[in-house]
Amino acid sequence: MRKGFWVFLPMLMVMVACGQGHTERDFSDADSLPEADTLVEDTSFFFEDEDDGLSLGNREVEAFSDFIHAFTHNGRFQAERIRFPLLVRDIDGSETRITSGKRFRSEFLLPNNDYYTLILGDMNQMDDFQNDSSLTDVAFQFLSLADLRVDSYNFKRSDGRWFLENRSKSHVDAQLIDFMHFYHQFTTDSVFQQESLSQNLSLAIEDSEESEDEISGTIDPDQWPAFRPEMPSGEFVNIDFGQSYPNPSRIHLLKCGISNGMLDIFTFQRDGEQWKLISYEN
Repeated sequence: MRKGFWVFLPMLMVMVACGQGHTERDFSDADSLPEADTLVEDTSFFFEDEDDGLSLGNREVEAFSDFIHAFTHNGRFQAERIRFPLLVRDIDGSETRITSGKRFRSEFLLPNNDYYTLILGDMNQMDDFQNDSSLTDVAFQFLSLADLRVDSYNFKRSDGRWFLENRSKSHVDAQLIDFMHFYHQFTTDSVFQQESLSQNLSLAIEDSEESEDEISGTIDPDQWPAFRPEMPSGEFVNIDFGQSYPNPSRIHLLKCGISNGMLDIFTFQRDGEQWKLISYEN
């Protein structure tokens, strides 16, 4: 895998409501939420290192990675950064509101896999993602391929500070539905996957974990199993930072290591009615 990729969330802890392994997340327990003070408290996050000495709260513009670490590690800080009453919107349009931290519960657990995904319409959008100061809205999405639904925790930066604005359930972005239908079958049907590979699949990968030598060129579909990495499938964490899809016939799916800076890039191209994997890079 490619090393040196900018790690957006070095200590990412993702938010779930019904535990891992469940694609259905229920909002009905909002009336039986524990006290906010029962959340883990750790004030050590306020200083990144001894040389910096800057309090998170004193920064003119908070980095999202610093904010989310604090948000997931300190109960009092978390309560201060939730916009109450917190709107919770279900997929059927019904809404509830949580009025205070005493009625708010988040379980912060590492995902089953140590990665998150970015789904881009243009690789130039990585510049927007890496330029943290330009971000104003970020959503953590639990994306389920089986039913094409997302469970989102939606954060917004206001006057340089990040806040949890609301939580919502919805269907996958309309611009992505066709691709996600395809991708679900691509990851669950080996025969279909083989049929959905470009006849000249571009490859650019490191020779091994210990070597910086690169293998690059093209392979035919029969060679793909020898190089194929584990691909995001089932339900996984996706980050939406407001990217768009100006070319609906090309999608870049990035699998990003949470703490190790690894990166896999899968590029898909639609030719007529058929999507194809045209390149893989790490």
